[in-house]
Formats: sequence, structure tokens, C-alpha cells
Amino acid sequence: MTVYLMAGTLLLLVLIQAWVPYFVRTTEVFGIYVPEPYSQDAMLLKMKKRYAIVIGIAGSAAVLGYLAAFSRSSVPEEAAALWGIGLQFGLLLFSMALYLSNHFKVKEEKRLRQWTAGKKEKVVVDLDFRKDLQMVSGIAFLLPMVITGGLIFYTWINYASLPLQIPVHWGPGGEPDRFTEKSIFTGLSLPLVLLVMQVMFYSFNRSIKGSGAKIRASSRKRSRERELVSRKYGSLLLFIVSISSTLLLACLQLSIIHQEMGSALWIMGASVSFLILVLGAVAVYAVKVVKSGAGVEEVPADPGIMDANDDRVWKAGIFYFNREDPSLMVEKRFGIGWTINFGNPRSWLLLLLPLAILFGIAFAI
Repeated sequence: MTVYLMAGTLLLLVLIQAWVPYFVRTTEVFGIYVPEPYSQDAMLLKMKKRYAIVIGIAGSAAVLGYLAAFSRSSVPEEAAALWGIGLQFGLLLFSMALYLSNHFKVKEEKRLRQWTAGKKEKVVVDLDFRKDLQMVSGIAFLLPMVITGGLIFYTWINYASLPLQIPVHWGPGGEPDRFTEKSIFTGLSLPLVLLVMQVMFYSFNRSIKGSGAKIRASSRKRSRERELVSRKYGSLLLFIVSISSTLLLACLQLSIIHQEMGSALWIMGASVSFLILVLGAVAVYAVKVVKSGAGVEEVPADPGIMDANDDRVWKAGIFYFNREDPSLMVEKRFGIGWTINFGNPRSWLLLLLPLAILFGIAFAI
């Protein structure tokens, strides 16, 4: 079961990585801003296609090789899981190296061919944008926190029922494989971790809602629609991840309190359900964003204008450093989802404080 779960996850990761060049805005090619008239340049289209093919072939070979090596019943599940996770990280590193190679090629081509020469930069401000936002409310994100609060209270009143050795890690087969001594802190560590995660999801949702809209001067209506859809389904994705994380960790915590519920099959079923739900939500988010604006009629833009050329605030097209932008989070230039504004000190607080708490809990147990 572990082998096929890892293979399926790896295959989905391959499909997502291969599709990324076509997911992002058409004017953002491998992390570089390319004005509208040049975004369909034959060389750029060929680079996107080559990237997708290389990732697809390399990833498919990894999946097939993994299945051939580990589908035998005699292979330990722990070894299969470790290799599966290793291949996933390997694919991410390989795709990142290929991305960076293409990034610097597009950057040099843009400089040599002077795609921005003679064009006037224009920034579009839409005062009515936030009125049309449809995002999951902050109140909804408080619901998982209430569940976790109840879980903390339930654990407290059932403290005597906890085993002397508290499980803190579960293997790929659903069996606990690492334990720590029983104490109030270790007994509550799992719901405390969950509560920190829920606060992160709530904060990310607020930050996305407050982020400035990047509406293109060359395609106002379609880019506006894309911004609205991205926020709507990005918020829904965060909510689904928050709810599914709550259900998974609640199952684990209840299996500690009521050990008769802690069968390996139960734990593995909860983990697989979590993975399927989250990956499905990611797929829906990606499809909705790609299709957004497809039926919107666009007014022809002035060929003499272009969007703000903000390559300077994107380091390697991945890290966003802009001290003048109050946004805490912005949509990625290459990839699926959002990233923080590293030029805003509050963004560092948004990211580092919860991570520091999580690492503190991990080391304490």
C-alpha cells in the first residue's frame, strides 16, 4: 500500500511540475516579466515545451523505476517510504535546477532583444477590486481552532488514560515508531502543534485578502478575473488544508487517548484520506486559475505600454523582496500558490514565529 501511495504522490508531483510553465501568467516566463507581444515568442514557447517534456520523461522514469524496485512484497515498507520521499525531493531539486537554467536564459534573451525598450510602464489601480472578492471568511477559519480547543480539553480530562509512552511519530504502515515519556506537555503536544498550524492558515488567508492585485495594463479584464479566482480558490484551498489537518491530527490524538482506536489500518486510512483531499484541492485550485478569464472579452491594449517591469524585486524569479509593497504575501511567479514578501518585516514574523514555535515543540518532546 505504501509503495503505490508514494508512486501516486510522485506521479501527481510530476504532472504538477511539468505543467507549471503553463499555469503562471503568460507574461511571466520562468520568473521573468515578458511584455505581452513577446510572451508568445517561438523560442519561449519551445523552452516551456522542452521543460514540460524533460520533467515528464524524468519523472515517469522515476515512478516506473520505483514501482519496479519496491512493488515486491518482500521489501520493507520503511525502505519504500524513505525512497519514495527521497525521489520526491530529488524531482523538486531537478525541476528547480532546470527552472534556474531557463530563468537565466530568458533573462539574457530579454536583455539582448530589448523587449522593454521604447515602452511606457503603466500600473493599474482598481479601487473596486476588494468589493468583488469572494473568499472564505476568517470566522470559518476559527471553526477548526474551536475543535482543537475541545480536543485539548478532552485530552486534559482523560490524562489518566494516556499510555506511559506517548507516540510522537507514526511509520508508513500506520504503526507508531517513536515515543516519549508521558507528561502534560507531551500529551498535549499534538493538538498544540495543530493549533499553531491553524493560526498560520488563518493568517495566510488574511494576508492573501490584503495583498495588492497585480492587474495587467495589457489585459485588464482577464487579469482582474484571474486575480479574483486565484484569491477565491486559494482561500478555499487553505481552508480545506486546515480542516483536513484538523481531522487527521484529531484522529491521531484520539488514538493515543483510546488505544483501541489506534489500529495501523485506521491511522493509514486517515493519512491517505488527508493526502487525497489536499492533492485534490490543489488540482482544483490549479485548474480554476488556469481557466479563469478564458471567456472574458478583452479591450485591445495600447502596444506602446507594458506592465510594471518588476524583475528587480524578484530574486531568481522566486523570492519577492519589495520594501515599498505593504503586501505580506504575493502570488508566485513560478509555481502554484503564494509566497511571502521578504522585504516586509511583518512577513518574516508571519513565517518565522509559527515555525519557531513548532520547532520548539518538536525539540521539547
